[in-house]
Amino acid sequence: MLSCKEELAYLSGPKEPALLEQTIGQKFAETVSSFQDRTAIKDAFAHLSYRELDQQSDALALGLLDLGIAQGDRVAISLGNSIANAVISYGCFKIGAIVTPLNPAYTPAQVISALDHVSAKCFVLSTEIMLPYKQPKSAAPLLSAVLQGIERSGFVSLLVDNSTNEAHKSEFKATAEYEMLLSSNQGRKLPVQDQLKHCDIASIQFTSGTTSTPKAACLTHRNVLNNGVLVGLGMELTESDIAFNVGAVVRSIKDDQPTVLHGVPTMFLAELELIEKYSINPDEIKHLRTGVIGGSPIPASLRLALHEKLNLSNLTNCYGLTESSPIICQTASTDTLEAKLNTVGRMLPHTSARIVARDDPTRTLKRGEKGELLISGYAVMKGYWKDEKRTSESFIVQEKEDGLKQIWLRTGDEALFRPDGYIQITGRIKDIIIRGGENIYPHEIENVLIQHPMVSNASVVGLPDGKYGEIIAAFVIVKTGIHTVENLEKEENRELKHTTLSQRDIQLWVQDRLPKMLVPRFVFWQERMPLTSSGKIEKYKLRQLGIRLLKYAD
Repeated sequence: MLSCKEELAYLSGPKEPALLEQTIGQKFAETVSSFQDRTAIKDAFAHLSYRELDQQSDALALGLLDLGIAQGDRVAISLGNSIANAVISYGCFKIGAIVTPLNPAYTPAQVISALDHVSAKCFVLSTEIMLPYKQPKSAAPLLSAVLQGIERSGFVSLLVDNSTNEAHKSEFKATAEYEMLLSSNQGRKLPVQDQLKHCDIASIQFTSGTTSTPKAACLTHRNVLNNGVLVGLGMELTESDIAFNVGAVVRSIKDDQPTVLHGVPTMFLAELELIEKYSINPDEIKHLRTGVIGGSPIPASLRLALHEKLNLSNLTNCYGLTESSPIICQTASTDTLEAKLNTVGRMLPHTSARIVARDDPTRTLKRGEKGELLISGYAVMKGYWKDEKRTSESFIVQEKEDGLKQIWLRTGDEALFRPDGYIQITGRIKDIIIRGGENIYPHEIENVLIQHPMVSNASVVGLPDGKYGEIIAAFVIVKTGIHTVENLEKEENRELKHTTLSQRDIQLWVQDRLPKMLVPRFVFWQERMPLTSSGKIEKYKLRQLGIRLLKYAD
């Protein structure tokens, strides 16, 4: 049961089940012992059983030790979802090296900046950089730039061959090759790493910051391991469930018969459109059951469509941040449809939250009032790597009645606690539009826009205005086969009414469903939204684009 302190906006999750006090490597060893021959991971080219993943990650760990990588060293990994990524990550966990994922879309300058920030000892990259909607390109120039930009003694590079055609390995001046490390260490026994502790840092993850330099959040084995376990329990996962890479959704959903599907709203919207485009028979996807959706506001219409068209009856809404490992609250399969459509659920076990005034994070508000969400518990990061200033800005330290101190993480999100203990996220504080002194929440308008039968996705931002302070602008992606025009009243456009969308159509659609003050003043057509590496829409880039477009129009 949730506890509350009087009527203040304070919530705590259950105290059960008990937290695991293990490293990721120790828990993985238990899993391997129980499911040795079960498939652990599969990609487009191969699959590994738990036994094979254990053996290969042992070999990789030994190879890293031979290269001089030790406990606490940062291993930066610039790979997409792949078997090699899993093998290298588990190899690092086993020896206490700190996994530091890098976005494969980073420019050479961004990679060098990230490597310098965490003083990485090892850089792992693939021979080809593969990004959505782009042709594969050689990573040789990236490695060359890194080797010129990083001059630390003992810095090593590890190359993974993922080439789709004949690779030109002579272009790469890597210290070692992934396949060579595996083959040369097969059969060797990895020494027991008794010195590793569950409170050690397991991973440094760069936040998908959209207005400043990304911060490097330090997550411990305890953070990452327990968050995975508790979220899995929330999804009611069993040992028979199969999760898969949503990037290959159309093929995988038919061939691999997964039961679990994860993603952010933008990913799910794209998947629904692909399924509609390829006319996939509902019987071919009836095996889907559960998963996680989160990362940004979830339109109610999308939630319903996922239930009806993808059979995701037990899909769970989740909320969290990179800094909270990442998930801190979640809906349950037993929740009402209303709760699934309008909330992010309740607090997970061993976590707490409170709502504070936006102008005073030490003042806790009452239930039902909107304010900044603060979170606390096992999942909260240790801090930002080599960044005491931003760490102190993100934490609020509260002295409890027993004299102990409790650390609260500022989320930057506005939320409210309902009387029934469910949490509603009303938006990013920095994204709230203030028009004529009134707070306008973009997700309210986005939810309506996405319900339009010709709209694939939409994002709403505020643009500067001399009279109102800010005005509403909507950026809209239309579905395949839909044409956009400025004005449908023109004679030549009337015949295209059922396949054509105008800016005025969008405004009237919103006006019929929301108060007039929420109707977008401007509508801009987009082919694609700017996204972070985790699939969130970068609203600050849309604001910049909107300002430029209005300036150009003047």
